[in-house]
Amino acid sequence: RTQQSQYEQWERKSQQLQNERAKRAYIEPRDAANPWTLSELSLYDGTNNDNDNDNEQQSEGPILLAVNGIVYNVWKGRHFYGPGCEYHVFAGRDATRLLAKNRLVEETEEERAIPLSVGEKAALQGWLYTFRNKYEVV
Repeated sequence: RTQQSQYEQWERKSQQLQNERAKRAYIEPRDAANPWTLSELSLYDGTNNDNDNDNEQQSEGPILLAVNGIVYNVWKGRHFYGPGCEYHVFAGRDATRLLAKNRLVEETEEERAIPLSVGEKAALQGWLYTFRNKYEVV
């Protein structure tokens, strides 16, 4: 019984912390009349969010990335998209081409001029499926 009680207490505390993080990471969704600009997206790469002055709470602010014209708040995947993480290169930007090409480094000007192949477009659809099912559209 004591272990069950401790587990329930841990679950409540864990849920409370998750709810607090969700509040700090919340950002008002935009509509088509007021779309995100690239410069606005760059402010939400997880490195300098302006929710609070406290560093811990700043690191829990929203992380935005755009894919195929849709902006997602990927704060729940902070361990992927946060500073120092493997997919941080996608944060705070339009990550469409990098995701389609499964690249973790910037493209050159010459590479950006080449249209996406059928295979790359299919890979992009896989990423879109993941984002739609996992993250909030903002």
